[in-house]
Amino acid sequence: MQIKLDHIAKIEGHMGFVADIINGKVQDARLQVTEGARLIEGILLGRHYYEAPEITSRICGVCPVVHNIAAIKALEAALDIDPSEQTKDLRRLMILGQTIHSHCLHLFFFSLGDFFGIASDLDLIKKRLEETQTALAVRNFGNQIIKIIGGRIIHPLTTDIGGFRKLPKKADLLKIKKLGERILPQAIDLIEIFLNLEYPQIERATEYICLAATKEYAFYDGNIKSTEGLNIPEQRFMFDIQEIELVNDVAKRPLHQGKSFMVGALARLNNNAHQLSNQAKHLLREYKMVLPCYNPFYNIFGQAIEIIHCIEESIRLVDKLLAKPLKDDKIDYKIKAGQGVGAVEAPRGTLYHYYEIDNKGLIKNCNLITPTVQNLANLEADLTKFLPKFKATKIKEQIKMLVRAYDPCITCATH
Repeated sequence: MQIKLDHIAKIEGHMGFVADIINGKVQDARLQVTEGARLIEGILLGRHYYEAPEITSRICGVCPVVHNIAAIKALEAALDIDPSEQTKDLRRLMILGQTIHSHCLHLFFFSLGDFFGIASDLDLIKKRLEETQTALAVRNFGNQIIKIIGGRIIHPLTTDIGGFRKLPKKADLLKIKKLGERILPQAIDLIEIFLNLEYPQIERATEYICLAATKEYAFYDGNIKSTEGLNIPEQRFMFDIQEIELVNDVAKRPLHQGKSFMVGALARLNNNAHQLSNQAKHLLREYKMVLPCYNPFYNIFGQAIEIIHCIEESIRLVDKLLAKPLKDDKIDYKIKAGQGVGAVEAPRGTLYHYYEIDNKGLIKNCNLITPTVQNLANLEADLTKFLPKFKATKIKEQIKMLVRAYDPCITCATH
């Protein structure tokens, strides 16, 4: 018996699925990426280092900010630049805005319909008009953060190696704070939907990996931490990953110590829940969720909790930035040969950029490892285990539901 899906809707990009089942056992479960290769790494070779943040932000329209900032971090590492705390906080704010925007899009418009048997977003909007308006308002808050700090919502203009080309105005930062305070209670009401969904009860033990820091729920900086006890510098982990290339597939399958692993909101929750903001932590306790959680469907739950955290953390960071006047503290530097890794938490998980540049500032080597690429092997392992447990009459719908729970971004995977 063969199960074949030519196209899985309501994910970013194009992907299908095929599985061979013999005598009731899954022999092979394969995700088929049908998007063309983008070849961004090849395009970057020989170009000037400062072009990398601009070019890589074009990889994805949903999360351009994190590619831009990961590239900047990697190049700063190569050039031995340590930006100011003000610069880091502004970048943190942009990543929080990106996460709010992306999570709202995925939760409400991609995944929610699966739990109510609603295939069309138009039907979902008609049945839940008030919640739709709230979801759009929360998403807009995230976009406004990016626009105020980055200059525009997609493909930021102000970010730069060593600092910012242009700083936001105090009045605009106050707008972020006031809008955040107004949107927070609405967001809490909205995400209650996702905290009370009936998630399919399946489990498979796997390693969950993400950034972790001592003083914050990490999105911008930290070590690489896992539920298996891993805790190493971000620069090292990228070289611990074994990237497997499959025949006739443009997306690699990274493995850690020969095994698949998962990144994303659930990984961050499993490793860093104790560092959530107050309201987010309260909601987690109220739900009585047991961590670590090995049910991949709870990645949706994790994203809902993170929306609240990101709003609260945005307000806190604005207060910190407004405590003293913003100043132009961009770092001066000289071009030199070097190499560096930059890691940030994209909405879908840890994103790595690596660059090697020569003494003229030309890119000699580069490598990008995106969250979706890291998750593909783990998703295939989940599908292999869970397929026999899915209802025969709804097996295709449940496959799609699990794939969407991972929130894959195929354009990033085929970078």
